Amino acid sequence: MNTFVLLLASIALVGAKGVGEFPNCWCGMFIEMDDEVHMVYHLESITVDSCDDVSICKTTCANEFNVFTSGGDLNHLLANGYSVGQEICLKMVEHHGIHNVYHAKVYGYANACNGPWAYDGVSSTNALCCHEGFYKACD
Repeated sequence: MNTFVLLLASIALVGAKGVGEFPNCWCGMFIEMDDEVHMVYHLESITVDSCDDVSICKTTCANEFNVFTSGGDLNHLLANGYSVGQEICLKMVEHHGIHNVYHAKVYGYANACNGPWAYDGVSSTNALCCHEGFYKACD
């Protein structure tokens, strides 16, 4: 019995060590509406050398944002045939139950090692407007 407990403790220690060996950098897109902030899209994440690599994380996320949106354009068409704006409107309905969004700017953010989200310096060049879950030009 003692051997089994020692084995489990060893596995737990190895597993815990493995988590710290691969610091992560999460990238996301956010909007603010009605004094609430909503994550509207997860972008590709990467592994960084250290949790202190916040500037590398922010630069990487800004690049991911610009590639995904073709420089911040919500009208940019994705491989699935939807525009970036339509994809975000669908996510707002699916994940937040929000069908209507008016004149929201989409911002890029980075998160190193599950710390605080930090603005990475990029945002959409046009505003996000969703009407009943469908992306439309803002009036």
